[in-house]
Amino acid sequence: FWLKLPLVRPELHDGMSAFEEICKQRNVLPEEWRKSLATPIIADKPLLDMTDEELAEHYRKVEERAENTREDRALLVLERTQEGRLERQANKVFGQQVRLGSLRSGQVQAMLEALRYELTSNEVHFILQKFDAVDGPDTRIDVELTQQQWLWIVGETQILKESYKHIPKEDWEAAYAAEIRHAPPATKEEDGSTSETVVAEGKKKGEPCWWWTAGEKAALAKPLSAFAWGMQPEVEADLLKQMALFVDGQLQDVQPSME
Repeated sequence: FWLKLPLVRPELHDGMSAFEEICKQRNVLPEEWRKSLATPIIADKPLLDMTDEELAEHYRKVEERAENTREDRALLVLERTQEGRLERQANKVFGQQVRLGSLRSGQVQAMLEALRYELTSNEVHFILQKFDAVDGPDTRIDVELTQQQWLWIVGETQILKESYKHIPKEDWEAAYAAEIRHAPPATKEEDGSTSETVVAEGKKKGEPCWWWTAGEKAALAKPLSAFAWGMQPEVEADLLKQMALFVDGQLQDVQPSME
């Protein structure tokens, strides 16, 4: 369900970014919300000391927060990219499209290419699935999108492109293509709505199977893989170094008993 908004909203062009606009809607201060989004969820105890149940619950909270703030984070990235120039250009491209008619999902790829993004079909599918504009492995061309949703799409696209600094694009493509290929058909809920059936065992158990970790799911990845913990990259890098020392120490302690 999407709230029907006017296709062109003048306030987005009055010096207020889309992120600041959504902060206004949520009745929060932009600067405070920026800080909050940049702060990871702090666990009550070190992850290595958690039980499986505690770890699953922590991952559930991280995933829930990531899902609930997805639009906000995308608009924040859009706001900061090229010091706001990308957002201004995105609004310009949207305005040009609206003069020709309403924006439909089938036009998104061409509009993103007008912003100099080069996209594969998998990337377009990944972005549009957030807006119920896919049908299994195929993308839909008839879903109407608002200006705010268009700006969200641009922000999501920028996030995806920036993620290739940490995950090889080829690995991401292969993993996502496999996920699409094995995706189950949509099923009817009791209220008649349509949703994707969850089939992954890890997902049923609440494990963190939604993270991309160089083509591996976090629940199955090697101990020192770079997980998307929801923290700044430099903080994560420092944590991984500490974990490496810890793991190496454990291996050295165990080694004599294995001889």
